[in-house]
Amino acid sequence: MTTIGALATSLSVTALACLFFIAAILAGVQLEVASTIAAVMVVLAFAIRAPSALRWQLIPWRLPVFVTGLFFVVQTISLHVLHPLMSTLVSQSDGAAGTFRAAAAGAVLANLVNNLPAYLAGEAAVAAGNHVQLLGLLIGVNVGPVIAPWASLATLLWYERCLASGVKIPLLRFALTSACLAVAGITLATAALLLT
Repeated sequence: MTTIGALATSLSVTALACLFFIAAILAGVQLEVASTIAAVMVVLAFAIRAPSALRWQLIPWRLPVFVTGLFFVVQTISLHVLHPLMSTLVSQSDGAAGTFRAAAAGAVLANLVNNLPAYLAGEAAVAAGNHVQLLGLLIGVNVGPVIAPWASLATLLWYERCLASGVKIPLLRFALTSACLAVAGITLATAALLLT
C-alpha cells in the first residue's frame, strides 16, 4: 500500500474512532473508557498502516501541564476576583443590553483566563431566571475565546500542534484578526438569539 493510501486508511479509522467516541458518550459509557478505546483504535491503525507517522513528539505533554497549572491558579483567584468581577460586568437585566453585556463579559474574561472558569464565574453572576442572558454568556465564552492561545482548550490544542509542527504563529496578527472574528461572531450570534 502506498504511503498516501496508508495515511488515508489510518485517517478513516480515526474518523470512525471519533464517531465511536461520540456514540459511546451518548450511550452512557464513561468518558475515560470511551476516550481510551478511541485512542487505542487510532494508535493501532497508524501502527499497522503508517508506523512512520507515530512519533513521541505527537504527545502534547506541555498542554496537560499548562492546563493543570492554569486551573489551579484560576480556581484560586475565582472566588476572590472572578466572581465579583463578573457580578459587576454582567447586569441583572435579561433584555438585549444585559444579554450583550453577558456575552461581551464572557468573551473578555475567557480571553484573559480561559473560557471554562469564565463561564463558571459568569453563570454565578447571572440571575437564576435570566435564561436568555445565560445563553448570551454561553455565546461569549464559546465564540469569543479565539484571541489568546490560552482562552480555550481547543485553541490551546491548535496552538500546541502548530508549535510541535514548527509552524510559526505571528501572535499580534493572530490576535488582531481573531478579535475582529470574535466581535463579529458574538454580535451576530447574540443578535440571532435575541430575534428568536
